[in-house]
Amino acid sequence: MRDLFLIGVVAISVGFTLRFPFIGVLIWEWFALMNPHQEAFGFARSLPLNLIVAGSAVLSWILSEEPKKLPRNTMTVLFLVFLVWMTFNSFFAFNTTWSWPFWDRTWRIFALGFLMAATATNRVRIDAIIWVAAISLMYFGVKGGIFTVMTGGQYRVYGPDSTIISDNNQLALAVLMSMPLIEYLRSTASSKLLKLILVACLVASAIAVIGSYSRGAYIAMAAIAVLLFFNVRQRLMYLLVGGAVLYFALHFMPQSFFDRVDSLQSLKTDGSFQGRWVAWQVAIKYATEHFPFGAGFYGPQLNAIFHQYFPGQEAHAAHSIYFQVLGEHGFIGLGIYLAIILAAIKSCWSIVRRTKHLKDIWQHRLARMIQTSLLAFFVGGAALSMAYYDLFVVLALLLPQIAALLPAAAVVDTKWKADDKPGATLAPAATPAYSRSSYS
Repeated sequence: MRDLFLIGVVAISVGFTLRFPFIGVLIWEWFALMNPHQEAFGFARSLPLNLIVAGSAVLSWILSEEPKKLPRNTMTVLFLVFLVWMTFNSFFAFNTTWSWPFWDRTWRIFALGFLMAATATNRVRIDAIIWVAAISLMYFGVKGGIFTVMTGGQYRVYGPDSTIISDNNQLALAVLMSMPLIEYLRSTASSKLLKLILVACLVASAIAVIGSYSRGAYIAMAAIAVLLFFNVRQRLMYLLVGGAVLYFALHFMPQSFFDRVDSLQSLKTDGSFQGRWVAWQVAIKYATEHFPFGAGFYGPQLNAIFHQYFPGQEAHAAHSIYFQVLGEHGFIGLGIYLAIILAAIKSCWSIVRRTKHLKDIWQHRLARMIQTSLLAFFVGGAALSMAYYDLFVVLALLLPQIAALLPAAAVVDTKWKADDKPGATLAPAATPAYSRSSYS
């Protein structure tokens, strides 16, 4: 039944995509983040549904009157340069049989990000992208939260099979990244019922992260909890929600949860951390010896490379976005990747600073929440191999588009006040209506 329903949704969406290209972009995003075909149980799993959706979106975009040029900004240039370097580096990969299939997966992620950057031309479309991202991951957050409550936290929460978020640690980070986006949608929603539903989803998602038993996610959750406290407007409600989640963790989670948290104090003797430490050394050694190239996608965790440096150790993934890029694409690749991270941080900070006196406009709120989401990725990703995660690429490439829609009142000099000019106001730009033409 799930298979037939999914095939029907894809067929209908492809039909709409031929008329409205942006619909195809949203469906492609849905498949990239949620992998709905992995929630089916039959023939739909083996069908190239993602390829069909992506192909129809690109074809419709090419044939439409949509702008065909990528936005010219630092972020787009850096991602293009990174993709070019990863492609060039793959020709010198240690094992091209392993490297090229992972390259093929990565360039498709970047292609989705570029297409979104080219089509996210107004608030309606940007909000739609955020909604799809939030709902796609909220599904696993709510599902995992309910599962954790019903089982008393006895079992770990995992993601869909054969996806980048199948592991409990990776799913926890993905759900954690979606929570600030949910908060943005809650803060801009006009319906009280919708606000309550989104609050419930936030609570369930937080419980799902706790039920994942991911120590890296716990650290990232603590980091964004502090940042969220200063970024949200209704701090009392935030404290109540946080208190409810903390109460659940302290009173309903089993002893295995507390043992897992306590293990953070003994990383020197923890086998999992030691495996990561060895993998990081492999990445550094290989990148140093083969400068300027890395081992290629997946290369550093191959036995043939790993055992060159640590013969007695089991081959281990880097479990760090930073050392993953270093080992796979060398110091040049890492430099470009860090430049992307710095550009994303700077872009968030710039939007927030320029709208400091216009805190009620949607760009200010969204930039704050994307900033929090990216913080979760930068902190939690230090212990996970998710360097090319779809949501990170989407959010980073979306930032310049948000900045481009800032109203004229969002001047660079935030010390400027309305009363500096008699009769001047700082009213935000009018919000575009949700109309059919917004999706054409």
